[in-house]
Formats: sequence, C-alpha cells, structure tokens
Amino acid sequence: MVKKIKCPYCGYTGEPSDFTYMYETVLYMTENHVIPEERERPILVICPRCRQGFFLKSPYSKLIDKIMEEK
Repeated sequence: MVKKIKCPYCGYTGEPSDFTYMYETVLYMTENHVIPEERERPILVICPRCRQGFFLKSPYSKLIDKIMEEK
C-alpha cells in the first residue's frame, strides 16, 4: 500500500487521501447499445496543490510486460 504520494510537478508530498483521483473511460455507441472500451486506463492522480494530473504507474506498463513475456 502507498503510504505517501509525491507530485512529480511541484514536489508536494502527502497522504493518498489528500489527492483527487479520476478514472477515464470511453464508451462506444453502436446502433442502440453501448460497448465499453477494451483498453484499460490507469487512474489519474490530481495534486491538491498544483492541480496537475499524473499516473502512479505508466499507462503502457501492461503493454510493455506483454511484449517482454513474448520475447
């Protein structure tokens, strides 16, 4: 579990509860029903001081892991 989070932009360090979290998703509309996006997106962490968003984990980490497993 993450005990402290540090903003890579302004250097603010705080508890996870100090930060705001945003989850993004895309929905595709086909005829008369909705299909969710198959790609997984990481949670965006928003700093309470500078209001910049950043990821705790690279959005490409699963893709990189998959490529490395195939080698």
